[in-house]
Amino acid sequence: MQTVTAPTSAGNLIVRYCTFHGEPGYAIQTPDRRVIFVDHDAQGLTLTNADLPHVVLLGDVNTAEAQALADFLAGGAAAICVSRRQEVA
Repeated sequence: MQTVTAPTSAGNLIVRYCTFHGEPGYAIQTPDRRVIFVDHDAQGLTLTNADLPHVVLLGDVNTAEAQALADFLAGGAAAICVSRRQEVA
């Protein structure tokens, strides 16, 4: 009988938009501090310390997706722009 390790909980992952050698994708940091680059074709690559200077972190995926959803619920970008009050100094 073998012991099976528990899968990594998605709640413990840190996910950021990034580029790696100019290719857009996601950088995922696991609880054991490994960094995995996932491109938009869902191909994963575990990065080494030598790869890290070629990674540009762009922003938090959870924050960006939450803001995109809030914008959509508010009527989209056009509705937000035309309904926003002008600030006068």
